[in-house]
Amino acid sequence: MNHLHFQLQGSHGVLTFDREGSSANIFDRPALVELSEKLDALSAHPELAGLIIRSAKPSIFIAGADLKALSSAHGEELRDLIELGQATFDKLAHLPYPTVAAIHGACVGGGLELALACDWRVASDEKATKIGLPETQLGILPAWGGTTRLPRLIGLPAALPLILAGKIMPAKAARAKGIVDAVVPQEHLEEHALVLLQKGKRHAKPHLLIHNPLVAPLIALKARADLKKKTHGLYPGPEAALEVAAKSCYGPVHAGFEREREAILQLAERPETHQLLRLFFLQERAKKHKIVAADPQPVGRCAVIGAGVMGAGIAYWLSTRGHEVILRDLDDAALAKGMKSIAKGYDEARKRRVLTPTEAARGIDRILPSSVPVPLDRCDLVIEAAVEKLDIKRKVFADLSARTRPDTILATNTSALPVHELAEVITHPERLVGLHFFNPVHRMQLVEVVRTPQTSDATLATAVGFVRSIGKLPVVVRDSPGFLVNRILMPYLVEAASLFERGGDPEELDDDMLDFGMPMGPLRLLDEVGLDVAAHVARTLADAFPERMKVPDLLDKLIAKGHLGRKSGSGFYIYEGHRTRPNLEALALRSGTEPLPADTARHLARCMSEEARLCLDEHVAETADDIDLAMVLGTGYAPFRGGPLQYELNLASMPKNNAPTAKPATPRSHEGLTHATRHH
Repeated sequence: MNHLHFQLQGSHGVLTFDREGSSANIFDRPALVELSEKLDALSAHPELAGLIIRSAKPSIFIAGADLKALSSAHGEELRDLIELGQATFDKLAHLPYPTVAAIHGACVGGGLELALACDWRVASDEKATKIGLPETQLGILPAWGGTTRLPRLIGLPAALPLILAGKIMPAKAARAKGIVDAVVPQEHLEEHALVLLQKGKRHAKPHLLIHNPLVAPLIALKARADLKKKTHGLYPGPEAALEVAAKSCYGPVHAGFEREREAILQLAERPETHQLLRLFFLQERAKKHKIVAADPQPVGRCAVIGAGVMGAGIAYWLSTRGHEVILRDLDDAALAKGMKSIAKGYDEARKRRVLTPTEAARGIDRILPSSVPVPLDRCDLVIEAAVEKLDIKRKVFADLSARTRPDTILATNTSALPVHELAEVITHPERLVGLHFFNPVHRMQLVEVVRTPQTSDATLATAVGFVRSIGKLPVVVRDSPGFLVNRILMPYLVEAASLFERGGDPEELDDDMLDFGMPMGPLRLLDEVGLDVAAHVARTLADAFPERMKVPDLLDKLIAKGHLGRKSGSGFYIYEGHRTRPNLEALALRSGTEPLPADTARHLARCMSEEARLCLDEHVAETADDIDLAMVLGTGYAPFRGGPLQYELNLASMPKNNAPTAKPATPRSHEGLTHATRHH
């Protein structure tokens, strides 16, 4: 199989990556061997004026290593693969003439490591061009020279945040960091590459003031403290990358390569790495797995009913993805507030250079706000995001049924209400589906696609295809109380509130779950969601499952006193700007003085695992993998643990401990549900 094509163009050569039978260029053993042999041949021609490396793919330069091959290699096989990649890229670095990576499309992982081995890098200014080293997000580290070469190129302080966070950047951001030397329109890539070739071999800056045995450890010390705050020491990949980068930014390059090899060999055996790789493959599956036999139909113009937080968020996101959107609300003030939120979203995207000023202006222009009825017959999809009251939603859908085409898909963004009850008020109920987005819409990847008994295969296929087309990941769930994510999350939140009510310390309780790996503690999460919203969802589930769900009285007491969470300035905590402290009034409402159990984190996590098991048994979702992925994407469930069902499996394989015991109280000084969850 040929992956490479070489052409002599005048005095310089052009090496083109074009993996046969694939839309992406990736590095597996055959590709590396082919590149190594080609570089051996090219090194025998010192008369060349230079070499340009490019891709023939329309949106990918090189997407990195073949992760399936990487994840299946172990021990000496993995060592051999890493050594092959390092040696091959080192041959590129030592060619006797200058080299330029002409980057268009995704240049990530091993793709960027190859580019870093070149003397120069020029990138296209297209949106498809993304640059970065995401390996630490998968539990490993850049081990084909990236952890060693990037600090030497841009300096250790600039390189560490990029390596440790696994950040993927647009070309202009990479240019600002010094990773690429120029950003030009795609049609000028090779022209500018020739200009860079004329500069000859690159003479790297040594960064002597910071890359030495005295200063580099101090930089690493500060970075280690920052990393600890973010990861709580739960992710070995970034920690290993930090150690390797700090020691490899000076001294012989081959010593850095050796550190990379040893680190990735150790990381490859870690259970955290196995879970992070598994989740990566599950996300890839969610992007293309065929749910039903029917084919999706294209979706053009959309309408969103309700301009609240969720409605405005959905309208904003759809407009950024090129959809014309009618944003409808009866209340002029609510509509104005929603449009203000949308404008703020576009302004922030422009400031972060995610969108150009022109793209932002066009995006806002694609939204048509209206407080009066407008024709909806040209809409292919209508998403209702009105208040969470079934009687109101039924009136909305009865109206939509009369004002849309028979084939217009009608969707609700409800987070807990029964979708099938809306089918009773519309014609052609086979076009009804739930599309449950998570807040903030522009950050959260998951969308629960809720299938009712009446939903047709054609509607489901189109809904799933639409979710994918707007850059989200769908998980199909059955229409049942709380659907999937909220149903699994609620027992955990309710139990956390009960532990607090019985006397548990709020900061200690939340800290235990941070140490478990959750992005925020359960009481803080309740405050972020809003105690009134959480209580509403909890009551919906308690009505459905009265034998095992009870809403703590404390929630209603706090709500009655106006403590609704962050939005009111107080809930379980008091919120004063960036400062947070436990709410003394909430503490006074506790009914007992019981300390937290010794294994609080395990106790609370098992609440989710047990509910997840029931959801699997009841076929709320098709597979355990779907459930685990939904919980990681929808709630930030500790990714390195793999999800609540994987956690349950891991617990089952551990030796059984004695029954939980209470731990001593730790005195402290007190200075739509998942719509507020966050990832790390």
